[in-house]
Amino acid sequence: MSQAIKSIMSKVVIAVASLYIRRVLATTSSYCPNNQDACFRWGVPTIAASSGSGDVYFQVKAPTSYQWVGLGIGSGMSGSDMFLVYQDGNGNVTLSTRTCTGHNMPQYTPRSQVELIDGSGVSNSYMIANIKCMDCNGLDLSGSNSWIAGWKNGAALDSTDLSHTIQEHDGYASFQVDFALATFSSNGNPFTGSSNSSGSGAIFQSSSSTSEHLVNAHGVIMAIVFAIAYPVGAILMPIVGKWMVHAGWQVLAFLGMWVGFAIGYVISQDDGSWGKESHVILGVIVCALLGIQPLLGWAHHVYFIKHRQRGIISHAHIWYGRILMILGIINGGIGLQLASAPLSQIIAYSVVVGVMAVAYVIITSICVVKKARAQKQPLLDQTQSEGEYPETWMRLPPGQARDEWVSMEDVSGKRYVEQPRHA
Repeated sequence: MSQAIKSIMSKVVIAVASLYIRRVLATTSSYCPNNQDACFRWGVPTIAASSGSGDVYFQVKAPTSYQWVGLGIGSGMSGSDMFLVYQDGNGNVTLSTRTCTGHNMPQYTPRSQVELIDGSGVSNSYMIANIKCMDCNGLDLSGSNSWIAGWKNGAALDSTDLSHTIQEHDGYASFQVDFALATFSSNGNPFTGSSNSSGSGAIFQSSSSTSEHLVNAHGVIMAIVFAIAYPVGAILMPIVGKWMVHAGWQVLAFLGMWVGFAIGYVISQDDGSWGKESHVILGVIVCALLGIQPLLGWAHHVYFIKHRQRGIISHAHIWYGRILMILGIINGGIGLQLASAPLSQIIAYSVVVGVMAVAYVIITSICVVKKARAQKQPLLDQTQSEGEYPETWMRLPPGQARDEWVSMEDVSGKRYVEQPRHA
């Protein structure tokens, strides 16, 4: 009887201990962003969470089909501390601690207080890096912290070089981890033991998909505005000859620019790049300076109506707009680099810019030539229609009363043509 009781008690103790171990291990949070195969886990000893200082544990796990995978502390690449993992070619993994400066390749920065611990290596076609960080002092061990992650598919690097060059990521994510939900009671490695279970409650916000959509929206809108809409609006005047068409088109492009600007502002606030990245700074300057372009356009129109020719304000409006349009297009290329855009998008953007540039130069050149020819033919041949002489300053025939004629702005926007009131 006593033996039976002892046996039952022994089983109960083992069962309780097993449940306790699983509960402890289950508190290490797990997250696989965008349903990718790259997953991350965190663990904070209870004593560290209580005192506010101590060791932090995290795990980086990804298939060997990934060339590299990285986990970083921070809300964006700029200024973040990155922990980069790739195969070393000997059945193990290389952990490279790096510092990010903008959207450039993270540079290796030695950190003696960061090390790989038991359980790390290559197993079952997965790279696993169990990492112990003893100097992650900027983290709130009992609250939420911002993290980023990135990964790249491709052939293994098979290198132990901590400064090995890496290619740009295929995917990325930014999220926050609540360490209050990632605590465990012991002070050892939380990723080894009889249980591999893990909880996911510590991930309370993921902004990867939202941020990606916003970045795409910002890029598309601004590319359309600067590479297409503004150039088309500029050549509408010599083509159509109606200032209201030109002004209306440019106003729509102008409003679209501010929509793109607002989206960019939200993105830069989210990733911490506001006022830091050259793309952001140049974008703010260009948009701000374009804010007065409609006023210059109106001043040009008023001057032209009064004097029937261009003045200093006219040339200021034209060249001011051209310069800012070019700067905006250049900044679009910087933005593609900042977003680590794929080569296909860079090529597409370059082709559109090239086509629009050629069209702009050809059309403006034709207008200049036509104007020069028109200045050599001051009299309008009455046998030809008015549409054939959009740039001729037509003189009044002898004896013709001026009030029987009306001035109309020609299609070049530079001269006036005297036309009969009657058809």
